[in-house]
Amino acid sequence: MTPETLGLRAASPDACRDLGDVRQAIDRIDETIVGLLGLRLGYVLTAARFKPDAASIPAPERVAAMLPERRRWAERHGLDPDFVVPLFSQIIQWFIQRQVAHWTRERSGGASGADQAPPSTPSSRA
Repeated sequence: MTPETLGLRAASPDACRDLGDVRQAIDRIDETIVGLLGLRLGYVLTAARFKPDAASIPAPERVAAMLPERRRWAERHGLDPDFVVPLFSQIIQWFIQRQVAHWTRERSGGASGADQAPPSTPSSRA
């Protein structure tokens, strides 16, 4: 992704002319992150098709392999791994809960809506 593909007015943080440019960039980036989380949810729910039972969904060995990789990604991108790793741990656990609910709903033939995202809350702005 580039500033252009995200629709940012400023090509980089240093190119911002005013607080409006900064806020516009943050809002577009946040919207993209939320959209990507939605896309991730689609893949997580699809993974349920390949799980033999709900007990196989948490896959602690997979989580244990994922978190060190997210740590390396954080370091590569100049972020504090002590922020990124717990963030991804929370994301992973939330998605596991959604996948369990989805797996259960698909196998029971009922519609609980438990695999839907909760209502969003307003975010802080810079």
